[in-house]
Amino acid sequence: MATEANTIQKHKCKICGGDLVLTIGSERAVCDHCGEAGAVDPQDVQKYETVYRTAETLMRTGTRAGYEDALTRLQSICFIPQAQEKAALCENKLKELQGRQSGNAAQNGGEEKTHMALGVTVTVLTALFFLAAVFCVGWTVYRSVKGQLTPVQIVALIVASAVFAGLLLAGKNRE
Repeated sequence: MATEANTIQKHKCKICGGDLVLTIGSERAVCDHCGEAGAVDPQDVQKYETVYRTAETLMRTGTRAGYEDALTRLQSICFIPQAQEKAALCENKLKELQGRQSGNAAQNGGEEKTHMALGVTVTVLTALFFLAAVFCVGWTVYRSVKGQLTPVQIVALIVASAVFAGLLLAGKNRE
């Protein structure tokens, strides 16, 4: 690409010295000052068309890199009106992609904060469930040692502790 950009120059009118404007697909250029038509070397025309078509192909990728590369190529032949139009289109697409990327980043930042808050809430609730389960087991053991519980009450408290533990595990698995 670097050699293409170096070899592509503006053509000057032989009458007035103004810039010749070439249209893709034409081998004749028109002076933008005096209107005189002049021939352009067919090899140059072929180079310009190759650069233009390559830029069009890059634009079809729809990627940021594709538009940036196409814009660079089109700027090397900016004396061709069609290339100027395509370059403007590339610039607009790049701005659009930049805007989308900025919007997505802001949206993702908000989602991350929401997920973080939810994670903290679940962690606090899990800790509370854990403390409640430990308390139930401890209280059950204490009361059974003191002889204050019947066997049915001991089994009921153990089942309640198992339910607490199950809820604790279910909450932890959702994270």
